[in-house]
Amino acid sequence: MVAPARSRPSLRMIESFEALARLGSRSAAAAELNVTPGAISKQIRALERWVGQKLFAEEGRDTTLNGAGRSLAQAVTAGLAQIGDGLEALRPADAGRSQLSVLAPATFAMKWLIPRLHRLERVAPQLQVTLRQTNTDDDWLMLPHHVAIRRDGFVPAGYEAQPLLRERLTAYAAPSLAAGAGTPEALALFESQTRSGDLDRWLVAAGVARVGQPRRRFAHFYIAYEAALAGEGMIVAPTLLAAADVAGGRLVAPWPDVVVPGAAYSIVLPATAAMHDRVAPFLAWLRPEIARCSDAEAVD
Repeated sequence: MVAPARSRPSLRMIESFEALARLGSRSAAAAELNVTPGAISKQIRALERWVGQKLFAEEGRDTTLNGAGRSLAQAVTAGLAQIGDGLEALRPADAGRSQLSVLAPATFAMKWLIPRLHRLERVAPQLQVTLRQTNTDDDWLMLPHHVAIRRDGFVPAGYEAQPLLRERLTAYAAPSLAAGAGTPEALALFESQTRSGDLDRWLVAAGVARVGQPRRRFAHFYIAYEAALAGEGMIVAPTLLAAADVAGGRLVAPWPDVVVPGAAYSIVLPATAAMHDRVAPFLAWLRPEIARCSDAEAVD
């Protein structure tokens, strides 16, 4: 039996919560919904009274969702997506564009995905993609999204994962630095805390006798990668991400035959029919795009 409307939160409460969770700012949420920030606060308070608990970490920090808020944000995002899909199905095909919010690892987004999104616009002009870059230590579940590209293997409750690709790793250095290096030991070594172990596995495969030699560690991979581009040292990186810099002459692979497997990437999305339909055009473009690259191992 369907509960009477008065026993459910109003759509205005839900819209205000979704906008605030997604935008992280009362003023931004108010501008989007064409109301005042005070009206947003009023709707959030009403919703918190209805659910019987706080949805944000602490009063005055409305940009930080707590556990209950994150759970609700996931459900609301999926629910509004399903409502939007139902409404769009009743409109003429060219009446509007489907929105898709994608989370992707920072270096993958910067080095591979963003330079190719213009191709997606050509094959799926009805799909409007909003891309947000994530770092390894981000709590990505609290970020508004429809789908996430992940390399950590974590699949939250209510989500499903579809395999996408597996990295292939080799060593890279700036041409000027690599020219005088006879062995890997002759180069300054770089690695990141977020990809610990990649360098040592490559050194073992390269036959380096003394693994664990001194190296410079960076907090994030993209910082270490930029240092390698600047000619300061050698980095072990995914061939998929370094391909453009190799083609442009900014990096070389001094030992291209020494390749080791890297992380497996997955597409992670809420396990609902509405989300499958929303993500389908993106995946229909993404999988062939990856398959065309010789620098990644596509997986099914």
